[in-house]
Amino acid sequence: MREIRNFNDGWGFKKGNCEAPETFFPADAEPVTLPHTWYEDGEYYQGDACYQKLFPWKKEPGKKVFLSFEGVDKSCRVYLNGAKAGEHQGAYSTFRMDITEALRNGNNLLTVLVNNEKGTDVNPISGDFTLFGGIYRDVKLILTPEIHFDPVWYGTDGVTASAVLTEDGTGKVEVKARTVVPEGMEADLEVSLWDADGNCVCIETQKKELAVLRVSDPVCWDGTKSPCLYTLKAALRCGETIEDLVELQIGFRRIAMNPEQGFFLNGRRLKLNGVAKHQDTAGKFSAAGEEDWQRDLALIREIGANAVRLSHYQHPQRFYDLCDSSGLIVWTEIPMLRLIEKETLVNNAEEQLKELILQNMHHPSICFYGVENEIAMFGETDFMHHEVKRLHELAKSLDPSRFTAAANLNSVEYDSPLNRITDVVGYNLYFGWYYGEMLDFASFFDGFHSVNANVPLAVTEYGADCNTAFHSTAPKRKDYTEEFQALFHETVYPYIEERGYIWGSFVWNMFDFVSGIRNEGGVKYRNNKGLVTFDRQIRKDAFYYYKAKWSEEPFVHITGKRYQNRTGKCMDVKVYSNCPAVVLHTQDGEWSLDSSNGVFLFENIPFSGEGICVKAEAGNVSDTAEFRYVEEEDPSYVYVDPNPGPNVKNWFVDEVEKAKLFPAGRWSVMDTVNDLLSSSEAMALIDESSPELGEYMRDTVGTFTLEQVAAYAKTLIDEESFMELNKKLVLIKKQ
Repeated sequence: MREIRNFNDGWGFKKGNCEAPETFFPADAEPVTLPHTWYEDGEYYQGDACYQKLFPWKKEPGKKVFLSFEGVDKSCRVYLNGAKAGEHQGAYSTFRMDITEALRNGNNLLTVLVNNEKGTDVNPISGDFTLFGGIYRDVKLILTPEIHFDPVWYGTDGVTASAVLTEDGTGKVEVKARTVVPEGMEADLEVSLWDADGNCVCIETQKKELAVLRVSDPVCWDGTKSPCLYTLKAALRCGETIEDLVELQIGFRRIAMNPEQGFFLNGRRLKLNGVAKHQDTAGKFSAAGEEDWQRDLALIREIGANAVRLSHYQHPQRFYDLCDSSGLIVWTEIPMLRLIEKETLVNNAEEQLKELILQNMHHPSICFYGVENEIAMFGETDFMHHEVKRLHELAKSLDPSRFTAAANLNSVEYDSPLNRITDVVGYNLYFGWYYGEMLDFASFFDGFHSVNANVPLAVTEYGADCNTAFHSTAPKRKDYTEEFQALFHETVYPYIEERGYIWGSFVWNMFDFVSGIRNEGGVKYRNNKGLVTFDRQIRKDAFYYYKAKWSEEPFVHITGKRYQNRTGKCMDVKVYSNCPAVVLHTQDGEWSLDSSNGVFLFENIPFSGEGICVKAEAGNVSDTAEFRYVEEEDPSYVYVDPNPGPNVKNWFVDEVEKAKLFPAGRWSVMDTVNDLLSSSEAMALIDESSPELGEYMRDTVGTFTLEQVAAYAKTLIDEESFMELNKKLVLIKKQ
């Protein structure tokens, strides 16, 4: 049978191109153990790098040897003893290659050339997250007999399985095997199913590579309520000898979607209360491992979520296993974040979608395959509609039992074809943070549903950045305070919760994550919209708001603990809890409140002397906090932007003056990036004013105005130059 060996130790690493992959590294190579990424904060290197491993080998007759990579970011070429063994385009899926013939007795030199540049051939080619680079997941050797399941087939183990629960309650498993049986030899395919107690519930043996198993009364995989799993065993037999064996965990469940009532699991309506996550974590970045995945899962379970969006690419196989066993509903997706009219890019998207589905279709947790995320950011075209339809049809042909999905941004019109290709649609919305007001969520939802009554709608991203060092009693947008982030979610989530036609939502994000180009809110290289900090050490107050809404284990949490220094002789104390009533105690008294929404606001609690000790109780659970009285506001709580950038609102005081600065029919900084890119005259002025701004525009958010881009990328142009640029732009008439 097959044998799997760890191959992570004893590697050497160097940045730069390796001109001679058949030559061993010089002595200055850095010794590394995989998983490994070369990313470091402040050094976002995008380019070539080389990994090498010198290892001894003794050939074993009748054995096939495969090299297995679980993730190399982003593209790679593999050489063994100077001969090319294979290559792969894509950072997030498993891929394998047969190295049997290239191996030799004695020492062998393995060279892996890696490149993490964005480029335009391999997805993703843009996105607000980092392409870390490196062999950042495990590498293994797989040894099989000559008769074996093919581990090279799209990075699978040579076996795929799809399990469903039919309408009559029968469990059905379709098993497809890709076998390698040398000429003159024979083998039977034996497929069996085993329950959680180790009992064989059914078995079938046959010559062909397709098998269907049926279980008359299976125990359902029922989400977090009861995530029951079965073990599927696929064996290749020669008489009494098992030549190769593959095991997969599966679960029986039935999913359905109604555009008015939402998502159904096994006939039970289930509102999906979800979070989104990236794969990176502090200290290790993308090279995370079992301990990190277990910790992330524990936090997701603690908050009470029943769903997770694994964005924006295929996550480690192990994390899908953890979602299976914990009962989380999963939206998984390919890294299609920008779609240009280039055949190599589209073909790569199809390959990554095949890998995603074939490697993961046995997981009962996966219910949604995302085929695109915000691709209309740079404009919408017929080509885009056609290619998204191709991806949708490909997904349905490979696995018709799941929903295809798309995540659009707010600029995609209600009646856009992008909303009517996939089975379901999600929107990434940031009203009240990047644009508009929080109240706009409600009108957007209702407007979309009125136009698309038959389109199942979810919210795939919403959130606000938070630096836990900043605080305010009067939080406002872009102050980066912990209080504003909490207020944002308190305000927005009820709009989602109360609308039955919204089948689910995914908070952006569960954890802060790396975005190598960011410098926002007093923190470099991070997107800080997480409910938990990047190092997973601090649960922000907003975390506890969702815990109050979703979790069942009783708790209370006093907010604002990091906002310890307070002015005034009294203060408001806000508590989150999933209990119906909370009692607040201080040295000066006791107060009680009831709440049905998880939020308890105790107003005007008096200070006593120089401080106040607060205790919140609900039944057998409690929480405490201390606050200090100070005469003046603590300046460390206030975010002061060192690079405020252009502030167009300062340029005018009324609508008349605004109209003069941005006259109709003329170009201005209030036009979108996409529109400005269509004018060679306008772009010539922009390039002259700031070449960096022009370059940034060509690879940024096309539906945002130039004013919004300049406000975000603050260091690209100062306010005076930006105003002068506008004066020049308005001299050009639009065609």
